[in-house]
Amino acid sequence: MNLVLYLNLWIFVCSFFGAIYGIKQFFKPRKALYLQMITCAVICLMFASLFNVVFIATQGELNRGFHVGQLGLMGSFMFILSANYGQMDGLVDDRTKAFRATRIKALLVPLILLGLYVLFYYLVQDTRVRITVGVLVLFILPCSYYNFKHIIIYDIELGIIRQLRMYNVLAVVYAFFIMGEMFGLYMDITWLYIAACIGTGAVAAAIIPVLKGGAAKWTA
Repeated sequence: MNLVLYLNLWIFVCSFFGAIYGIKQFFKPRKALYLQMITCAVICLMFASLFNVVFIATQGELNRGFHVGQLGLMGSFMFILSANYGQMDGLVDDRTKAFRATRIKALLVPLILLGLYVLFYYLVQDTRVRITVGVLVLFILPCSYYNFKHIIIYDIELGIIRQLRMYNVLAVVYAFFIMGEMFGLYMDITWLYIAACIGTGAVAAAIIPVLKGGAAKWTA
């Protein structure tokens, strides 16, 4: 049994149903662009895992280094970042001194993820793998910053961010799961890879329904 194949198939199935649900719920007239962008993030994950499944089924194993599936993961984090930074951040942070402490505290999660990559860099000697994971981390770090910021920020205006906190928690967890996948796959830590892939699939299936529940409260 090819464990990597079946775990990527699990992620594909979960993200497929998550994407279909998001398209049905959010790709309608007068639906917020923010919600559509998060759905696109799940769609990107779906295509990334689909590529992995097809590549493993036809070639036997994934390349140890950059491949097209990595573009799907990068796209996933880019959509999440664009949604949180471009659509939401200006609603709750007016860039004044009042939120300076929050902006500093929000660095905690990206610094942890960066520290994990530094550890990975010194433990893995394959330059191709170092570069591949490093490029992906560049997309994960700013994304995790805004997700964590929107968990801890005090929403004084509209209450929108407060209703989306559980979504942002899942988005931060998603970043850690993707890092766990990279660690597990390239360092041959089987239990970590299994746990991270199962977690990624679960988040892909749950994140859109959680997002919908939070967004429904905007007008409640």
